[in-house]
Amino acid sequence: MYGRVRRANMDRRSFLRRSGLAGALATAGCLGGGGEVVESTARTVTIEPYSGWIAEIPDVSDPGGTISYTAECERGFDVYFFTSEDERDAYEEYIERKPADQQPGAAAGDMPKGDQSIGQTATEGDDGRYRAATKDKGARQPIDGSGPYYFALDNSNYPAAGGAFLEEPAESRWVDLDLTVTKRRFGLPI
Repeated sequence: MYGRVRRANMDRRSFLRRSGLAGALATAGCLGGGGEVVESTARTVTIEPYSGWIAEIPDVSDPGGTISYTAECERGFDVYFFTSEDERDAYEEYIERKPADQQPGAAAGDMPKGDQSIGQTATEGDDGRYRAATKDKGARQPIDGSGPYYFALDNSNYPAAGGAFLEEPAESRWVDLDLTVTKRRFGLPI
C-alpha cells in the first residue's frame, strides 16, 4: 500500500512539472500572461545629419498597451512619439527639406510635438553618453490615445519639442536602441 501511495505522489509531481513547462511554453511571447509583444527592436540605428529614423507601431489602444525604450549615443539626439499619420507626415516633410531650410525655432508652434510624455531630448550622462528612455530608466509606460504610432529618432533641426540641434560640422548619429511595445490581452493588466 505504501508503495502505491508513494508512486501516485511521484506521478502527480511529474505531471505538475510537465504542466508547468507546457504552460510556460504556451505563454511564450507574452508578458505576465497579460500582454503580447507587438514591436521589439534591439539594434544600432544610423541617422544621417538633417534626417530621422521612424518605426511604425501598430495601434494598441484597444484594449491598451505600453511602450518601453532606452536609446543612447555619443552625441545629442531627440526622440519623438507621433500619434497620427498627420503628425508623422509633417515631421517627414520637415526633414526632407534642404539643410539650409531646417532652422531651429522656425514655425515651431505649427509643428507637431507628438506625445511628450514618451518623446524627449537625450541628456548627457556622467560618462559623456547621451540617453533617452521611458520613465524609470526604460520601464513600461502606458500609451495614451489611438494609433497607429510612429517612434522617431531625430538628427535634424526639427524645432517642435526637441533641443538637440545640429552643430557644425553636422555628423551622423549611431543610436543604440532597445524598444518594446506590448498590447494588453484579455483585458488583463500588463
